[in-house]
Amino acid sequence: MSQDEINRIKDFLHSLNLHPIYLEHQAVITSQDAAATRGFELKQGIKALLFTNETDWVIVDVPADKKVDTKKVIQQLGWSKSKIRMATPEEVLSKTGCEIGAVPPFCHKETIPLLVDLDIYQNQQSAFNIGLRTHSLKIPTSEMKQVFTKLNAIEGSFSKYTKGTN
Repeated sequence: MSQDEINRIKDFLHSLNLHPIYLEHQAVITSQDAAATRGFELKQGIKALLFTNETDWVIVDVPADKKVDTKKVIQQLGWSKSKIRMATPEEVLSKTGCEIGAVPPFCHKETIPLLVDLDIYQNQQSAFNIGLRTHSLKIPTSEMKQVFTKLNAIEGSFSKYTKGTN
């Protein structure tokens, strides 16, 4: 279903002369399952979540051990508190080309603005699914910084700690 996203990510990373390690594994949906399957700490995962205000869309990338702080997203984007919401599974598939649990932090089916939480950069390595629940990659976080810079992502504080974040 999302081999296109995998190919798009591989081509983009290759164009930047980056060399991530691509992984195939059992299907995972939650960040906890993904971390356990990859053998990484939960905080090393990048969780990509799609939000809308019914008009505009944004992907918010946060460490997998955190939750998006919608108040900070609203402040950054100037959206109405009463309008912001997470996308439905159908909307996620339509906009990103991926099922929930497989959405990468960049290179989606549609061009969607990116908000990147600065806490992502606290790790030496990052990992995330790349379009399918059975495919992911690990990459030096310094290279992820290059990716987000190239894509004109907006960096800031967009997360909060939670227990049991998925």
